[in-house]
Amino acid sequence: MNSKFTFIAPVGLALALSLAYAPAAQAGLLDVFSGGTAPRTGMAEPGRTEWQLGEFSLVHIVPEEGGAAPNQQPVTVSVDGLSRVLGSVVFKNKNQDEALFGQSEIQELAPAIAHALATARPDQDIVFSSASRRNGAFFMGPTAVTGRIFVSHGQLDLIIHDARNNFYDQYRGSMQKPVFNYGGRDVAGKVTLSSPAGVNKRADWLQIALGQIDSTAPLPPANAAATPPAPAGAANMGPAPGPGQPYPRNSPEGIEHRLQVLKDAYQRGLITKQEYDEKRAELLKEL
Repeated sequence: MNSKFTFIAPVGLALALSLAYAPAAQAGLLDVFSGGTAPRTGMAEPGRTEWQLGEFSLVHIVPEEGGAAPNQQPVTVSVDGLSRVLGSVVFKNKNQDEALFGQSEIQELAPAIAHALATARPDQDIVFSSASRRNGAFFMGPTAVTGRIFVSHGQLDLIIHDARNNFYDQYRGSMQKPVFNYGGRDVAGKVTLSSPAGVNKRADWLQIALGQIDSTAPLPPANAAATPPAPAGAANMGPAPGPGQPYPRNSPEGIEHRLQVLKDAYQRGLITKQEYDEKRAELLKEL
């Protein structure tokens, strides 16, 4: 009896200690990304240089580009303000304004970028990639936004290299992680950005005053210019149906329609069984 106790006790103690200390070790990450508590505004994490948000989404502190003047970092910015500003950025997509980021992307990116800005040194930039299935195209592969961020002359500089990088088909064919280009100061990208929160230094380069990030003045939604006025009496109609969708998108009938579209995509071989199961589970949660 004693020998058995002597053998089990260290294992039990180690397990108890690991359970006790694991939440504390992960608290910083969970506080920011779980949504269970309010994100801490611009809190630095000394020594940390990377925030992995998903398989193809990350925020990374890197050495500043060669020859660039020192940045004004570290700096503290409001997560809510940063979310508000990122949500106002649009880019030209086939001559139409389209929101650069979806709301779910912003909820992940803004806290990580705020932490990175509060941690980065003057000789460092912040680069990021954010992959997402966009515009309700859940049977299509994700596309990525890639860019570079730094603070100079009292402004947040946002350079976007790719607004919609179609990396996923190549990844599925080779199973090799994509190598993203994050853009830079010396070579202009092909993206045309705009935002009521900032001004363009270059078509692909926005400069946003730090005071604008902390402002509480409302900004129009990123795609407000492209949204036609609602018809009279439409205030209580709910979300408008999407293309080819006979019911409001988030209504029970709309979700049922989306499930049917998903099933059709799977039966036609456009998505894998795993992708079908994952998206079907997400849609069923909305019912």
